[in-house]
Amino acid sequence: MCPTCVDRLHSELRGVVDAYRESEHALTPTPTRTAERVSGSRSVGIVLDDRAVSARSRTTELLASWARMVVDERGVLGPGASEVATLVRFLREHLDWLATHPAAADFDEEMADLLECVTSALEPNPTRHLALGDCPRPDCGGALRGVLHAVDDDHAPGLVVCESGHRLPPRQWLEIADRLRPVTTGEAR
Repeated sequence: MCPTCVDRLHSELRGVVDAYRESEHALTPTPTRTAERVSGSRSVGIVLDDRAVSARSRTTELLASWARMVVDERGVLGPGASEVATLVRFLREHLDWLATHPAAADFDEEMADLLECVTSALEPNPTRHLALGDCPRPDCGGALRGVLHAVDDDHAPGLVVCESGHRLPPRQWLEIADRLRPVTTGEAR
């Protein structure tokens, strides 16, 4: 990995910590209107935003997994705690080593996807999902969906995500669109 890539990874890891901290506020969505209390109804307790919970859980799991790899392969002491800030600090301390590891490209891709995942949990809730078929990533096997936001006037997705947790970059959207077009038979006019 080049020095510029390592610098970008430092920034992405800082961004993960910042977005993770902000996502705490997204855990309990604020209602868009005041709920009307019906006499005799019971409170349902705290309502959690599934996207924020999922993004936070994925963040901790993924960072802990990479930290375990560093500990196992380098024989160093672990970060000592599983808080996101501590895990990121540990990974940043070992980033030069990670940059030369055979899995450096995977680490780079997973950190970029993770940052997108956590920051997307801070966005307003999408209103609809559009099934787009199987993920084109080799060895993934997840299903793709287009996320349509409430402000979208047309039916173009605001983003394309895989149920496995990663996003498809816009440059791959046309490939997916071509797969979904119906095949016509017969002569062209």
